[in-house]
Amino acid sequence: MVQFRSLVQQFTRAIAFVAMLLLLPMMFLSAADVTLRKVLGFTIPGTMELSSYMLAMFILLGLSYTHQCRGHVRVFFLLNRLPDKVKTIVEIVLSLLCLAMLLTLVVEGWLVAWEETTVSDMLRIPQTPFRLALVVGCFSFALELILDIVDHFSHLRGK
Repeated sequence: MVQFRSLVQQFTRAIAFVAMLLLLPMMFLSAADVTLRKVLGFTIPGTMELSSYMLAMFILLGLSYTHQCRGHVRVFFLLNRLPDKVKTIVEIVLSLLCLAMLLTLVVEGWLVAWEETTVSDMLRIPQTPFRLALVVGCFSFALELILDIVDHFSHLRGK
């Protein structure tokens, strides 16, 4: 299980690194577009399109890393009032529900990605890579949830 955990965490960090690499070109492209518009009066064609695609990739590929770092917003006011075992059971149930949703997104996203033939309006960019980013991001998030579920069960058993 230790090797599986290490492999999942490395995979999560790798796709998060890819997501981080998308921020620089998005930032430079947006800054160049704004500067050129203010100084010379023209824009870079497709800037909004590219920026929106890079932002979508950044979000989808960063989901699992945010979960790994416990960076998602959580509301504890009700959960903290429950006994420890009940809290763990609630965490297991919620993680299983999220896992079911993520696996559904992985399967359906995979099917839609390979059937996709459309391209973007302005730059004619194929949509398949962006659909596959959903699959990769949700799959990585599902793996992180599996690790959490295992941890919750071991906590429930008192280990």
